[in-house]
Amino acid sequence: YTTLQHPHRGFETITATIDGIVDHADSIGNAGRYGKGDVQWMTAGKGVVHGEMFPLVNIDEPNHTRFFQIWLNLPKKDKMVDP
Repeated sequence: YTTLQHPHRGFETITATIDGIVDHADSIGNAGRYGKGDVQWMTAGKGVVHGEMFPLVNIDEPNHTRFFQIWLNLPKKDKMVDP
């Protein structure tokens, strides 16, 4: 499963995984895989386009993914920082 690439601007996202794997890639060249308790913090600042993918890594068992995401609004003075 994959989410379409989508933009973020003026805030930060904190994604915490509980189960499963998340692949992340963005428009400024960052990419990585995290999961099983990992946390990813992304500062969008003046803008970034990104997407999350949920890879099917298990052939013989379910590929459950549980995570939560918090969006933090940046203060006005920081909204246009580099991502």
